Amino acid sequence: MRARLFGFDALPAQYGELTVRTYRPGDERAILETFNRVFGRVDVTFRPRSEAFWRWRFLGNPSGSRILLAFTPEGRVAGQLACLVQRVRLDGRPSCFSQGVDQMSDNDLRGGLKRGSLVGVLGNTMVKLYAGTGPTQDSLGWGAPVPAAWRAGKAFARYEIIRTQLKLCAAPGALRPGPAPGVVLEELREFPPEIVGVFERASARHRALAVRDKAQLDWRWRDHPERRCHMALARRGGTVVGYAVWTRGDFDGARDEALLCDWLVAPGEDGAAAALTAWLVEGARAAGLERMTALLPDTAPEWLEFQRTGWRVYPSRYFFIGRQYVRGYDVQWMNRNWYYTLGDTDLL
Repeated sequence: MRARLFGFDALPAQYGELTVRTYRPGDERAILETFNRVFGRVDVTFRPRSEAFWRWRFLGNPSGSRILLAFTPEGRVAGQLACLVQRVRLDGRPSCFSQGVDQMSDNDLRGGLKRGSLVGVLGNTMVKLYAGTGPTQDSLGWGAPVPAAWRAGKAFARYEIIRTQLKLCAAPGALRPGPAPGVVLEELREFPPEIVGVFERASARHRALAVRDKAQLDWRWRDHPERRCHMALARRGGTVVGYAVWTRGDFDGARDEALLCDWLVAPGEDGAAAALTAWLVEGARAAGLERMTALLPDTAPEWLEFQRTGWRVYPSRYFFIGRQYVRGYDVQWMNRNWYYTLGDTDLL
């Protein structure tokens, strides 16, 4: 007898006429055919996703990915639940978060099945396969969904709201970085191996923090196939004490901004924060950009530190949802203790 989870078979081979299984090499062509058709119907600004971007996003990620697919008898993708894995430090121990990024269902290929039923079986199968307390298992499933995906996630996968997301914005001339004695700034083409030391120090401040090592940061910023990302680190006495990444782009309905993609400074290193802020301001001014935007949790110490420098708080259209898989780490705990930046999300 196959195990059951929340009313669905835990790992169904067959669901109606559809075959449900994990990704296999070569599936990306069928995935992209459905993805570009489905999202092209609902978004007038949609640009077809390339295979190069898909491979970078899902196969290049050093932390991995999770892809469940529902195939028609003819081999076409009728539905998908795809997640990007984030290796995290959770209260000092290794774990993973799984960020849902590409949920889709093709009305023409579902064979009469309701969308919610397909979403439910894919979601609960994902939990059965990957959730748990081990270092490579998921302690949290989360996402920043569009309204339709939120309705499905709430109804069929027991997701809850972690946070209604605010953002920080500033004109370059409005920031006052402060002094940075003894700090040397270095612009990068790739990250050095010792960058992981900043993560180690910061994980003492933040009880939930995605791993930031050379492999992860190079993949996310150096290797991005569609963006030019500016990267810099701050050193004190030769030791890396902080880093930042920014890019030019559109976000949350605003066009042509300096987007602070990632920011991590070791606790107590105010000079490094000042030097990196000055670098960001200089870069935005040189690019002729009139506004800078950052995304941080409003419960993190950095939230107030940024405002003391001159950043100001604005609403955003985004909200984050999650589902707890490990006892003691529910969405309220994540709201209070999880540090993330724009680069931790799929919004960039």
